[in-house]
Amino acid sequence: MRQDAIEELYKLYYNDALLYSLSISGDKQTAEDVVHSAFYKALLTADGVIDNFKAWLIRVCRNELYTKLKKGKRQQSLDTEQTAQSAALTDEAESAIESIIRREEYRALHRAMALMKTEEREYLTLFYFEELTIAEIADVMQKSTTATKVALYRARENLKKIFSAIYNK
Repeated sequence: MRQDAIEELYKLYYNDALLYSLSISGDKQTAEDVVHSAFYKALLTADGVIDNFKAWLIRVCRNELYTKLKKGKRQQSLDTEQTAQSAALTDEAESAIESIIRREEYRALHRAMALMKTEEREYLTLFYFEELTIAEIADVMQKSTTATKVALYRARENLKKIFSAIYNK
């Protein structure tokens, strides 16, 4: 790929890849390393044709994360405070109270997601935060679309159970 094309793709997809990597690794430094490595691999593909760059980039990040985990890097639980601060998008027009409520809901969601299996978190992150389609998620996870739909359904159901257990005591 040309350098100017990589720069444009970097501007478009860096935050998405970082948010995904951070939600899986729970460590900002690891997430940044993984994303930089993924973009480096994109640069190395030179003239390679990548149909859906975002899905390809997320898959490369996923593979890099699992490689790091296999090499003895312990997975840490999500630092909900750091994640909420780095990923929360606040609209200037929102009132202070609405902003606080949103942050608390976001933190609650991440606390619940931190209790889930990594793969379940991945499905929810890819669908709701990265806004990938079922087909794109299937491509990233290297599963069929049917298996992806089932996994996403099960992840949602598990998230509901966790929320019930935490907040409906």
